[in-house]
Amino acid sequence: MANRTTLTPQIELGSYQCAAGIDCVDVEIELTHRAQYWHLNDLVENVTARKEFPEALDLGEGKTATRYKLRVQEPDLEMVRKVIEAIGNKYGLTTAPSVAGIEISIDFYANKPSEAARARLHGVLIRHFFPTTRVLKANLMWPRFMPGGIKKTDYTVGRNESDDSMDIGNRMAPGTDRVPLYGSTYYLGECDDSRAFWRIQNKVFDKQNKAAGTRDKLADEKKRVRIEVTLGREGCREIGLEQFTDLEALGTARLQKGFFQFMKPTFAIVRPSAARPVSTAVKRKAEEYRRERFLNAGVVGLQIREDAREELRALEMPTIRKLHRR
Repeated sequence: MANRTTLTPQIELGSYQCAAGIDCVDVEIELTHRAQYWHLNDLVENVTARKEFPEALDLGEGKTATRYKLRVQEPDLEMVRKVIEAIGNKYGLTTAPSVAGIEISIDFYANKPSEAARARLHGVLIRHFFPTTRVLKANLMWPRFMPGGIKKTDYTVGRNESDDSMDIGNRMAPGTDRVPLYGSTYYLGECDDSRAFWRIQNKVFDKQNKAAGTRDKLADEKKRVRIEVTLGREGCREIGLEQFTDLEALGTARLQKGFFQFMKPTFAIVRPSAARPVSTAVKRKAEEYRRERFLNAGVVGLQIREDAREELRALEMPTIRKLHRR
């Protein structure tokens, strides 16, 4: 890339080990005979020795249903297969069980566990994660972190919904940016979105129960930095995941481009020009803004700036054309 430079993070990825896994899966089944959910749960519990609480999707007379969604945490696919077989043997299945959602995580463990090692990787993941800005269809999908440093939820790039011109300015200038805190969870997308919802966090607790106020503190060697994506029905179909049997062939390679993509930003090399000093100064300042935006809000924030710049250009183009016609 002529006249451009790439910003590369100072991190040795060989100093970390990663492990990918399925955190939970939503399987939908349709019975040939109506059944009450607690009878279904008893059947599931007999196979798994734990309650999974099937959700009735077409609840009717006598609190019975034919369509159910079964959410299985940390699924053992062979065990889920046995559950489906047991349900089919007792109530019958009209169609093959389908996958309505799945949560997949990638955990990064430092070879030499330390707060500094996790903090470094946490910053790298947030800054270089890039699912493209096409996913930002509404404000609720905007990149954010909780708890925030100023509010309960802080957005990495500011917005101004009451003034379109100010909104474009906020998206372009880094002055209102908020840098994600290390102790917060970073979110992108909307919870229960039909395609995808992402989280990045420093995971130091496990088995958290917010209702009961309980959680297990992890030992240092089990603490890790995690990125996870929750796919809805649309996201599942995008990676070829439709029926339960499709899970057997699921690999992270199919997820990488659309859901676990990372990129390094590039910046223009602005060389001094005695003939055009003002233009050079403007270009240099623009690249300073771009660098600051990347450090604050990552590659996603940088692309938000470029999208706003193109939007501003489109708004100003009619005026520019008029001036050229004079």
